[in-house]
Amino acid sequence: MGFVMNISQMLKALTDGGMSQNEIAKAIGVSQPTIHRALKGSPMLYESGKRIEQLYAERVAGPAAQAAAA
Repeated sequence: MGFVMNISQMLKALTDGGMSQNEIAKAIGVSQPTIHRALKGSPMLYESGKRIEQLYAERVAGPAAQAAAA
């Protein structure tokens, strides 16, 4: 079975990759404090979590998968 990341881990990977909390918030349509709370493990709306998953796939998982295949 593969490794499953939670939302706070995805957010950490996005910030480690150079995105600010504000940039993430704008990209998914929430406030920066919402991102800060999610990074600390607070729950968030399902729709926001799905948008974070999509952003993570585009910004982190996608490029990493492409680099590994090269």
